[in-house]
Amino acid sequence: MGKHHFVRIGSVLVLFALAIRCDALLWDFNKKAQENDWKVISGTGEIDKGAYKISHNAEGLVIAGESNWTDYTITCKARLTKAGDTFNNIAICVRASDDGQSEYIFMLEGSRQQAEWWSKIGGKYTEIKAVPMEIDTKDWFQIKIIARGNTFEGYYDGLFVAEIKDKGLRTGKVGARVYGSTAHIDDFDVNGKGIDPSPVEAKDKLTTTWSAIKMVVEH
Repeated sequence: MGKHHFVRIGSVLVLFALAIRCDALLWDFNKKAQENDWKVISGTGEIDKGAYKISHNAEGLVIAGESNWTDYTITCKARLTKAGDTFNNIAICVRASDDGQSEYIFMLEGSRQQAEWWSKIGGKYTEIKAVPMEIDTKDWFQIKIIARGNTFEGYYDGLFVAEIKDKGLRTGKVGARVYGSTAHIDDFDVNGKGIDPSPVEAKDKLTTTWSAIKMVVEH
């Protein structure tokens, strides 16, 4: 077997490792059945043209995942679809309770052009931090949140925005939220210890990768 064969096999094995990475759950919203994974607390939530649309004239909130999740990273795409009379926002929630009455909220508000961290404990909202910044109100952007212990970091399009520290909520689900507006999310990925991967995605990737390895070895 020549040197170039080993290089090709090495490349495929890297892809294989990525394909079977544990503790990653992805919603790409390409299948209507994925709606069943998301619980609508208020407003409307539905798959719309390969993305997930959330809308309400007040708080629209949807949650997913498990109540015992602790530390995890969320990455997703988001788009502010339709502004309300006053608001135009999308928020991603971490450590959310099953009834949606408690959670940490990282919100990107297009009308005020700022990012905001909020806590919601037993239905009571507290603004923790607000950071003025430029937020795209016409196109898709990426949101990332890292929840680790008592520290929570928020990112916009790969850039760090703001960090908060709070001890109130130690476990909880993930969620997405709007207030007085409509927004879409897509490619919602949750990565953390103890989080089961997406079974269909993993199976498809595994099949593809093994086929690639077989082709390299045979040639």
